[in-house]
Amino acid sequence: MTIELRVLSGTRAGTRERFEKPVVTVGRDAMSDLRFDPVTELDVSTRHGELRYADGVWTIHDQGSTNGTFVNGERVDESHALSDGDVVSFGANGPRVEVRGVGDIATSGAAPATALRPSVPVSSGSVSKPRMDTSMRVAVAVEEQTRSLRRNFMIAGGALVAAGVLGFVLWQRQVSAREKELVAMFARAESTMVALQQSVATRRPGDSAYAAALKDTLEARKLDLANARKLIASGAATPENVTELSAKLNRTAVMQQSISAVSKVHELNDAAVAMLASDFDGKFMAGTAFGITRSGLMVTNKHTVQTEAGVPAQRMMVIFANTKKWVRVKLVRVSEDDDLALIQIEDPGTYPVVAGVSRAGATANVGAPVASIGYPGATDTPMEGSGMNITARTTIVPGTVSKRLDDVIQIDSYAGHGSSGSPLFDSAGNVVGVIWGGAKESNGRIVYAVPAQRVSAFIAPEGAGIVR
Repeated sequence: MTIELRVLSGTRAGTRERFEKPVVTVGRDAMSDLRFDPVTELDVSTRHGELRYADGVWTIHDQGSTNGTFVNGERVDESHALSDGDVVSFGANGPRVEVRGVGDIATSGAAPATALRPSVPVSSGSVSKPRMDTSMRVAVAVEEQTRSLRRNFMIAGGALVAAGVLGFVLWQRQVSAREKELVAMFARAESTMVALQQSVATRRPGDSAYAAALKDTLEARKLDLANARKLIASGAATPENVTELSAKLNRTAVMQQSISAVSKVHELNDAAVAMLASDFDGKFMAGTAFGITRSGLMVTNKHTVQTEAGVPAQRMMVIFANTKKWVRVKLVRVSEDDDLALIQIEDPGTYPVVAGVSRAGATANVGAPVASIGYPGATDTPMEGSGMNITARTTIVPGTVSKRLDDVIQIDSYAGHGSSGSPLFDSAGNVVGVIWGGAKESNGRIVYAVPAQRVSAFIAPEGAGIVR
């Protein structure tokens, strides 16, 4: 029941796994047999699928994954029998794996023996030359053959020794270079680890969920560094080790850059972000909204202000950051294509606004640091006061753009109940997206947002706050 899996793409490209068990689990979960990186391989679900062996056949079974399982480009509904050489993709754009060692193996027959022909005596005239006896002729023939073999063997042996010495020297140099590269990574990582530790230690009580996510990331990187040091000590460091560790440390460094930039984002925009409470026939929904005009026009999610059937909330109120006053708002309009809505404060006045809304979100490329400001957990998180009698305090959450499509931005960050409608900012403090949800299986750590170009197009008729 042996099966070999060769990883063709993704962070594990070039690696091979061989299993001799009837069930092989696949996913980002730590207990998976074929495990993919839980941070970078986001097309793979935590428990994506299983390879099963029964009655001489291997099959792939999708376990309700988010992005699906494909065999040779065709999506698997529930299960699919595998043949030698099949390529399985975990997600349409996820890592691809080639299946080897399954199916019947043909046995090649032995080559037919060559028939021996009897020797024919050859005459050389009437007088024959003296003939050596059989033992002497054999000895002479053996000597001639072995002399040639010894000479060729010595030449080949010398070449092999030289090649071996050269190969060993080159291998030693490669190992040394890999070890030096890992040591350099340790040095670069130390400052990042210290800064990340400080970020964990200084989170406000209301940010406990995000602090837990930061702590998990910090502990994971510490473990990665410890394992890499063991590889160096044992001389077992490989190029794959270096590449994998480098990718993880780079992602952590981007996260730390994002954390470092949030103070500017917070200073520019915190006051303009409000908690939203919508009353649906006595059942309240919490969310986040942010101001885009001084007259009180605000952006939030469509699903926070109306039902799936399109019935608007009976009443809605917002409370701005660092204030104690709830003010009534009304629905202006919703987007037909995106989870966006405009609401207007009913009381005349001058209200805070965000620094600006990016026209195209050019800074929100994959790998870029971003930050959201909102109310994950709403009033369930620690506030000054209780119930509706509170002083509103926002939570600012750094993150990294992990995927960007025309209609959605995917962020490695944190969001929870109450985050819907939160503005997503670039390092300059401009809105590059509006958070609307996340992957259920990620516990709030994979977040989705409406991208800037769709947000700016939605608010364009009001001509509000678009900066570029």
